[in-house]
Amino acid sequence: MNAFWDAQIMDIMEARIVKLELVTEKILERLTAVERDVAVIRSNYATKADLTALQATLEAKLEAKLDAASANYATKADLLALEARLEARLAAFETTIIKWFVGTAVTLSGLSFAAAKLIA
Repeated sequence: MNAFWDAQIMDIMEARIVKLELVTEKILERLTAVERDVAVIRSNYATKADLTALQATLEAKLEAKLDAASANYATKADLLALEARLEARLAAFETTIIKWFVGTAVTLSGLSFAAAKLIA
């Protein structure tokens, strides 16, 4: 009877070993697929170091463009100086216009008096 039980235990053990071997094969296939996926990820995706280098490059380019652009912009001091120059030119223009107006008025008055004297 002991041999009978030993034979059944061996059959059960063999069946379990076969199942374990099948599961092991499936696990190895899945592990191979995971390793392949990891290799693809490593070859195609950026690392933190890559991103840091890219960020530094972009920051440097942006800083250079901002410096170049800021050279073309006027500051508040530039605008105040421009305003002062414009006010001075407007004042000079106003003075010139007044001089011409007064000169023209005097000339027209003189011509009017001369015409009136000739007519009378």
